[in-house]
Amino acid sequence: MLGIHQRPRASHAVLSWATLATVAAVSTACSVGPGGASGSGPVDAGKYPSDTIEVVVPYEAGGATDQMVRSLSQPVAEGLGDEPLVVLNQPGGAGTIGTTRVVAASPDGYTLGFIAGGPLTVQPHYGRTVYSFEDVTPVARVAVAPIVLAVPSDSPWQTVGDMIASVREDPGSFRYASTGAGNPANLAMEKLDAAADIETTQVPFESSAEAVTALLGGNVEGAAGSPSGFAASVRSGDLRILANLGSVKGAEYASVPTLKESGYDVATDITSGFIAPKDLPDPYLREISNSIRDALEDPEIRKQIELTGAVPYFGSPEEYRADIAREYSETGEVLHEAGLI
Repeated sequence: MLGIHQRPRASHAVLSWATLATVAAVSTACSVGPGGASGSGPVDAGKYPSDTIEVVVPYEAGGATDQMVRSLSQPVAEGLGDEPLVVLNQPGGAGTIGTTRVVAASPDGYTLGFIAGGPLTVQPHYGRTVYSFEDVTPVARVAVAPIVLAVPSDSPWQTVGDMIASVREDPGSFRYASTGAGNPANLAMEKLDAAADIETTQVPFESSAEAVTALLGGNVEGAAGSPSGFAASVRSGDLRILANLGSVKGAEYASVPTLKESGYDVATDITSGFIAPKDLPDPYLREISNSIRDALEDPEIRKQIELTGAVPYFGSPEEYRADIAREYSETGEVLHEAGLI
């Protein structure tokens, strides 16, 4: 990988080992399956499921990831039988609190998680999680969304090439808002910096709404994040997408070139999907994964996912596992070269 401009190490808001260990212990105690035992027990796929399945979303309700899983919960449940899928939002710790709950649960098929990359591919690199990306069972990839770079609609830059040329003339002049150091948007911009041999400056915010406010207020020159965070402002004409920093294209930004199409062979995507505790019995894994696959064939479900800015893209357990492993490795390399770990 091309060298990345060294930056001062950032301080990260992370949970202590003790706090996460407590969450894990409490989650384990609360994750007894319908049979009353904490182990996986005898497997009889013909009788599964016989109780409600909990789907932990480690983010606030109402966000793109939450909307995605809620659009899938009923059709996936119908594909499995008569038992409902109940969504539980457990935000905090950059997604690690809810993910810890899933990791600590019994692999009995009654606790699933729905994540968007970071809790498995980013946060473990900081050494502040009680799990690694290998401590889950990847069930199915559901969708992929690129990181995009937004600018005010009246920005003088019409292409990412214009922005790069400007920053080369005035290094450090481009400030971009994103939601925290080391998040996927930050990583995407670090990759762009390295590939284009420029230096941009991140201004971290707590939420995408705050990042958009800063951009509209002229406090930064751009903002990087998922398409859903900018959708309303793009539709209103206040912002426009300057660059697609990923590898996939949604309908609302299909005309925006990817970095690869602009001559820079880097990409950063956010992969969303279902996970389960490690060692989920294969019959259960296949039933759940197949039900998700079938649900994603419904045009209405695909449309709902596309409204979040993501592209529906089913992946088998094996494909999703490979995605997670690759993203974890690539993220570690970028974080290390950027001086963030």
